[in-house]
Amino acid sequence: MALVSHSPMHLLGLRFPLRLRVTVRQGFVTLHNDIAVKKLGSGDSFVVPAFLRFACDVMPGRGKPAVFSLALEQDDTDKHDGSGKRWSRALARHIFHAPQGQWTASRLAALWQVTPHKARARLFAEGEALLSLVREQRLAHALHTAAQADGSDGRGLAEVAAGSGFASVPAFCDACTDVAGVRPTLFLGGPGPAA
Repeated sequence: MALVSHSPMHLLGLRFPLRLRVTVRQGFVTLHNDIAVKKLGSGDSFVVPAFLRFACDVMPGRGKPAVFSLALEQDDTDKHDGSGKRWSRALARHIFHAPQGQWTASRLAALWQVTPHKARARLFAEGEALLSLVREQRLAHALHTAAQADGSDGRGLAEVAAGSGFASVPAFCDACTDVAGVRPTLFLGGPGPAA
């Protein structure tokens, strides 16, 4: 129940709707954003605050792969994080927990009991866009799913992509490359789709 990387991996633009505990079992992981850097070695653990965008650099050790886990932590006491992103953070939680849903402006409007225009305006005021947030949270779900796999369940690109709400494997691969800066085969350990 961990991610394994045999080569250096640099994940960019990650953001999870809940606090995320990163635990390094082997190798080295560096978490960073524009403000702070946290270096973790074997046995170290760190909790990334909810809805904080960060990058994750993974480095294997000498002759051994990097092994690290990702675990979401509930924090019911922190309903509003003070970042000024009340609406987008709430939506991110909904998307993450139901990534296969049809996340449209109409659905969002019904959820918030406003017009579709007003729903989009709330996101825009927080510097977010509906389609970008959907894509980002589906990718976060896929990464979290990959981290929970025990290696014997045989989940490949197609299963993780479909389970995380992507319409196809190429759409999943594009999201991984565009949002996180890596091919999904780096954290799923399987062959990529045919070009």
